[in-house]
Amino acid sequence: MFLFIVSIVCAQQKTEDVSLKEMKQVWATFLSTLKTKDTVKFKQLSASKIRCYNCLENTLKEQKKLAYSRDNDEDWYTKIYEQDIYIPITKFLAEDYNLIFGHHFIGLLAESETIYVNHAIEAVNYIEVLVTTTKPTKFHEGGQIHLDL
Repeated sequence: MFLFIVSIVCAQQKTEDVSLKEMKQVWATFLSTLKTKDTVKFKQLSASKIRCYNCLENTLKEQKKLAYSRDNDEDWYTKIYEQDIYIPITKFLAEDYNLIFGHHFIGLLAESETIYVNHAIEAVNYIEVLVTTTKPTKFHEGGQIHLDL
């Protein structure tokens, strides 16, 4: 499956287990924040940095910069996945939020099949949300959006 990744640490809880009901509530809060374009609440719910590969190439200027890096820097891959991919929340809101969270995409997130997975890293629970945005067919493997809440 193709994964389009926008990771947002939206709700971190130091608990032993998060119920499906709680995961759905966190997702509903996140969707509501997107639907109302409440960037103040979005910032409050988010970590100080957002892991967002698409933020590195969602404009022509960024695509050219990324292509130049791939062609001219032998460490381009490491730099992208260890530092560049982590976008400060203020920069994300100013430059990428509206490019990524358009009306159609928010509708797709709200209407599509959603799978919830709870996992803990260093005693902090994370809710992984997989949203099937393109159903598999005989000729296509399908696609999912992956968010860490």
